Amino acid sequence: MSLEWNETQTVFWAEQHESPSEAIVSTIAAQQHVAETDLPPLYEQVDPEALDKIVASYTGSSIQISFTYSGYHVHIQNSDRIEISPN
Repeated sequence: MSLEWNETQTVFWAEQHESPSEAIVSTIAAQQHVAETDLPPLYEQVDPEALDKIVASYTGSSIQISFTYSGYHVHIQNSDRIEISPN
């Protein structure tokens, strides 16, 4: 998975080299300039396995999942775009 953080704070999930849950944690850690292990566990906000399965198995035209994690609003759209913005 290749991630980019642009001016609108949108993460584009271009390649699937890691799971959506891993992408979210690694992107927020990079944005905060901390190690991924310094962030609170993602499972305190959302079940990472369930999130990954839903996104990976979804083949419909539209999916939207939103939650808050480590001071950021996370919005997954259409299984290939993850928007992360500060709360």
